[in-house]
Amino acid sequence: MRVPGMFQMPVPRAALVAIAVSCAVALALELVSGGEPWTVVALLAATLTTGVALFSGPSRPVAAPISVPEVAPPPSESAKSLTELAPFIEALPEATLLVDRNGRVVASNREARRQLQFEAQGLRLSAILRHPEILDAAHGASVDGITRVVEYENAAPVEEHFRVYVAPIAWGDDTAALMIFHDQTTHIVTERMRADFLANASHELKTPVTSLSLLIETLGGAARDDVTARERFLGLMEQQVDRMRRLIDDLLSLSKIEINEHVPPNERADMVLIAREAADAMATVAKGRGVKIQVVTEAAAHQVIGDRFQLTQVAQNLIDNAVKYSLAGGSVVVEIGAAEGREAAADRAARQWSEASRISLLTPSAPGSRRFVYLRVTDQGPGIPRRHLPRLSERFFRVERDQQAVERSGTGLGLAIVKHIVNRHRGGFAVESELGRGSAFAIYLEEARGGGGGA
Repeated sequence: MRVPGMFQMPVPRAALVAIAVSCAVALALELVSGGEPWTVVALLAATLTTGVALFSGPSRPVAAPISVPEVAPPPSESAKSLTELAPFIEALPEATLLVDRNGRVVASNREARRQLQFEAQGLRLSAILRHPEILDAAHGASVDGITRVVEYENAAPVEEHFRVYVAPIAWGDDTAALMIFHDQTTHIVTERMRADFLANASHELKTPVTSLSLLIETLGGAARDDVTARERFLGLMEQQVDRMRRLIDDLLSLSKIEINEHVPPNERADMVLIAREAADAMATVAKGRGVKIQVVTEAAAHQVIGDRFQLTQVAQNLIDNAVKYSLAGGSVVVEIGAAEGREAAADRAARQWSEASRISLLTPSAPGSRRFVYLRVTDQGPGIPRRHLPRLSERFFRVERDQQAVERSGTGLGLAIVKHIVNRHRGGFAVESELGRGSAFAIYLEEARGGGGGA
């Protein structure tokens, strides 16, 4: 018996493309908004099914559910392989893994390989993740058909938070676990930064606000008609207002850096150019203190993968710190160079004084055999006692390096900002100091491939 033409309607390829795109967009929106797991799984299944129909060849006619002898039998289900789903996994916007019953990764996308830091397919999931709850969820989905949602936190090299959707998927005779890693780092860190900002701001602003209140009260009372006292108090009020402004600027800057700290930069920056620009920007301040800034470079350019604005902020903070603690008539030396290997870079960056105390506040995550570019800023101040070195990058930590304990104009956030920026760049940060000689603060970052001068 022949099926009437009205029941054989070819599905246009354009329609399949439109359906697949719509499902993928809906899936992405559902993931971003933190939707229900069942909705995510349903949309993903619809996307994969439509994609398979699109890539399996020319559209076949859709016939009514009638037994028709002329219709060819469908391909054998056993001939299907999970690897056929790899192109669709690769196209998904969020980090996604497909794990078979044996616990091996049979498909992944670029975002998953970037976030979980692996390359080869076929690795066991346990070799990529050391999280027992996620491993149990993957086994339960691929073997027992159980859907789960797992919260996953990674603390090294930077803090990351994921909500992992784990669902079973059947393809031919195979079953597997589909794992989608929804990144919640920005949301969680933003909430914490907001709370920290309010706590820090309220604590640190208390002193200048109290000072302003007392000065205003004095001006409105005993010093109302005293011109000399009024001028002096107005100058003090201006200093306190400037202190509050700088404090708020640094707090906002630090919060912004921490929000994006888990996302490494991908543009190129020249450390030599950055150092010269930072030195020029600090020249006026240094001249006012009677300090000379000297920039020493090994080559005309040293390229790294980094955020140019943030690295300039690092250089300015280190130079400002050095100028602040150098004695009048002294000099600040800014040195930029490169070295083969992580240990060689650390030696040249922060192990130059044999009698100095030193500490490494950050270690690069790049392989130790890579080539690194370092920036070292040296002052001729009184030096820092050994007991204070571990706390130098803490927020609001200040150490007076001279016996007169002259009050410095910093907010206590400069080195904390440096540490978080260097951590975002997956670099190293070290300090060495010798009493009576001075201090040296250094960072070192992996050199950009195919760029940078020779040592």
